[in-house]
Amino acid sequence: MKNQDSFLPRLGRICFCCLALWLGSMTTVFGQDVTPEDDSAFGEEPDIGLASDPLEPINRVFYHFNDKVYFWVLKPVSQGYAYVIPEEVRICVRSFVKNLLAPVRIVNNLLQGKVVNGGVEASRFVVNSTIGIIGLADPAKDELGLFPKDEDLGQTLGVYGLGEGIYICWPFFGPSNVRDSLGMAGDFFLSPVSYLTWSDQGAGVAVQAGREVNDTSLTLGDYEDFKEAAIDPYVALRDAYRQYRQKKILDVAVGSESMYNHSVGKN
Repeated sequence: MKNQDSFLPRLGRICFCCLALWLGSMTTVFGQDVTPEDDSAFGEEPDIGLASDPLEPINRVFYHFNDKVYFWVLKPVSQGYAYVIPEEVRICVRSFVKNLLAPVRIVNNLLQGKVVNGGVEASRFVVNSTIGIIGLADPAKDELGLFPKDEDLGQTLGVYGLGEGIYICWPFFGPSNVRDSLGMAGDFFLSPVSYLTWSDQGAGVAVQAGREVNDTSLTLGDYEDFKEAAIDPYVALRDAYRQYRQKKILDVAVGSESMYNHSVGKN
């Protein structure tokens, strides 16, 4: 109870800061509403306009910080992890975590009125949690053709017409914006991992770090190729993130789960 009491005020302060940023960028937000006309029937890049980046000096500092963390810590650890753990096992771990986060996708599909997709996600959760051995395998997709319907609260807010607001590059978390930051805070309460964090912050952090290392081990090289192809990696990453999120909101197929494989410089 003591850990929970100390954790919740900090989370409240984070949510308050995100809300303050959102209120401070209302003119930008309502100038970037998502409309059906923005969708493309032929898969062209959606027009997302110019980025609102008044925090660019701070964002660049955090971008370079995250870049150093990746090359000095995350990449070496992920490479060592990949050397020891077979790829098949790492894919199972990713599948397990994805299955564990099913409540986030189910709720956000329903919030967007995608009742059928919500049912698909619920069915996937039941099938993969039983036949798939607590989600280590994905028979729902492989055997039944039930493909994931990825939705999060940031996408839900975008579907309801809330603009992205100003661009934010968070330390450790990476590229985001006001809308997606609010969404991330909301999705936190839907994630089963959050309850572990409330009861044991150390264990919660360890799980999140392990997930990041596992996911990175399966996408090694994507960021490096992306950065090498960019004239200004900061701007390229900012635009890639915005295009990726816009496609997700508009339900444009993005293919690979890695943002770097279908955004700026990797089309």
